[in-house]
Amino acid sequence: MHNVDTVREALERTAGIVSSSINAVFADLEKIAQAVAEASASLSGEPQRSEFLFLKREFADFIRKHSDLIVGGGIAYAPGTFPEAPFWLEWWRAQRTGDPRFVTHDLNPDSLNYYDYTSREWFTVPSSSGQPVAVGPYVDFGGINVSIITLCVPVSTPQGMHILGGDLTLANLEGVFLRALQLREPVVVLLGPNGRVIASNSARIATGILLQETDLQRAETEVNVSSDDLPRLPWKLISLAS
Repeated sequence: MHNVDTVREALERTAGIVSSSINAVFADLEKIAQAVAEASASLSGEPQRSEFLFLKREFADFIRKHSDLIVGGGIAYAPGTFPEAPFWLEWWRAQRTGDPRFVTHDLNPDSLNYYDYTSREWFTVPSSSGQPVAVGPYVDFGGINVSIITLCVPVSTPQGMHILGGDLTLANLEGVFLRALQLREPVVVLLGPNGRVIASNSARIATGILLQETDLQRAETEVNVSSDDLPRLPWKLISLAS
């Protein structure tokens, strides 16, 4: 039998640490978004990709600064932003050494390998809400083929809504979760809004899987990760009865 107060205290501590870690990443993404907004507002004619070259360094610094969580990041421009490229996506991946590597995507709608970022949840959700949000976990088939969460920040410009994002792997986030939780029992799960497990302290409940209904029925204590005024993290921590 577990002390309910002790478990709730552990869940609330973990929620605070996870939230603080993620919100630090959001804060730096929002700084880059502000720079994008200012650059877009200062344009006197049709936008050119060359006018946003500063983002390569911005995202290199961003990925390096948050290397304990972030494995990649970049910007997806609103369709039609650039005359020479109706669809344009710039994304970088962390490397073991040196600057992050630019990730090439096929953005030709007539191609068999066309990557339609405008239909991806990480683009559509923040575009429609206009609010920062964590999307996932989902399998990043367009990049590193592992389960990731994308922290998304929309930025409204005269050209439309651009989306800035930072990718974090479940393995990195699980490390933050386990160090904060410091409990082997009971089973505790960090759950996303799509019902997928973001992290757990049980080998039986693997990250990335859908939590079974039988497990949900054993939910004992529940704590939201995000405070009411920061719904950007629609996650919850739940402890499961034995």
